[in-house]
Amino acid sequence: MAKQLNPVPAPAYPDGTAYAALFEARGWLSDKPPGFRRQLLQLGRLITVARGEWVFAIDDPPGGIYGVISGGIGIEGAGPFHILRLGHVVRAGTWFGHHPILHPGGRRTQGMRAMEESQLLHVPLAPLEALVKADAVAARAVGNMADGGSILATRIISDLLIPDATQRIAAVLLRVIGAEEGVEPTHPDGFLMTQSELGEMANVSRPHVNRMLGELEERGWIAKRYQRLRILDVAALRNFAASEA
Repeated sequence: MAKQLNPVPAPAYPDGTAYAALFEARGWLSDKPPGFRRQLLQLGRLITVARGEWVFAIDDPPGGIYGVISGGIGIEGAGPFHILRLGHVVRAGTWFGHHPILHPGGRRTQGMRAMEESQLLHVPLAPLEALVKADAVAARAVGNMADGGSILATRIISDLLIPDATQRIAAVLLRVIGAEEGVEPTHPDGFLMTQSELGEMANVSRPHVNRMLGELEERGWIAKRYQRLRILDVAALRNFAASEA
């Protein structure tokens, strides 16, 4: 079971909503009605999660949803015959943890662990349930979170089916860093990510990851430092990942 996190009230914008600009610009909440968005953000509490700390683990009791403000939260899961694996990293603007609100009483079906120090906005389950029960617009908006999970699963499958390992690394790197969505690292050297973590998500061994990242760096598309990665040319990396040549 994951350690209990201690939320504190989130700083608010003058209109009373927390981190409105970020969640208006990116992610699940960005295209939702302004009234619902304002109500949801006012329920939020700020949480800081240290690298390696669990937000929640598989089979944890039901809980609320979380929006990522900064950093990155790794999604870990496993089928009935497999060990736990890191599959993706969600970045700023992304929301997660919707299973219990869509399946009352349902326990956590994924593990969510901080890949680097991260700030989250936590909306507890009880007030979220009250909002959904009282407002049909809110109910539809929260139900829509499941669509995002389906889209992400399709993207992960598509990336892992790329035969060429270097192209696969490029595709996974684009996805887990969030560069295509305009996510920027807070550290000048890029996002905190080890070669082992990237290799696990791309199904490539660590020595191969090291060599392939070197190739991508030689082309001027990425920069790598100790345990940190930054994409320098998103378009070039995307074209390479999508190429069938």
